[in-house]
Amino acid sequence: FDKVKIDNKVGVDPVSGGSVRMTSDEFFKKNKEFFDLVFIDGLHHYDQVKKDINNSLSFLKKDGVILLHDCLPSNVFDQAVPRCTYKWNGDVWKAIVEARTYNNIQTFTCIADHGLGIILKRKNSKILTMKNKNFKNLKFSDYYNYHKDFMNPITYGELKKIIQN
Repeated sequence: FDKVKIDNKVGVDPVSGGSVRMTSDEFFKKNKEFFDLVFIDGLHHYDQVKKDINNSLSFLKKDGVILLHDCLPSNVFDQAVPRCTYKWNGDVWKAIVEARTYNNIQTFTCIADHGLGIILKRKNSKILTMKNKNFKNLKFSDYYNYHKDFMNPITYGELKKIIQN
């Protein structure tokens, strides 16, 4: 957070880091600002990430971007909830899958670090259609078998082109 060099930034964390000591739910209840960029890297639980995405969309400027960390777990243990390994993504990926089904946002996952989710306030030109909409109950085997459809993976070079359009 300290290395991001911009005039107006808000970091929300109930314990450490950032600039505001409260949960993201508390922050969004009080917030009145709109943001160009929101970075979600918090609890790593699908339910909370879904709330953070929806809350962020309410305060995202027209051409704003939401970034999410830890979207591409490399094995079943990295995404297990509760946490059982040192390196941990949680089930953030399930929130990405759900976001891919929305009409009003476009969602990608950049193949970088542990997977960087990108959400843009644009008409979804590559909507994911699924019969089973119980995203919380998706299994790692679903992710493993359908990750290209689920996650809409892109390279960093592709991300730069998408953001510029």
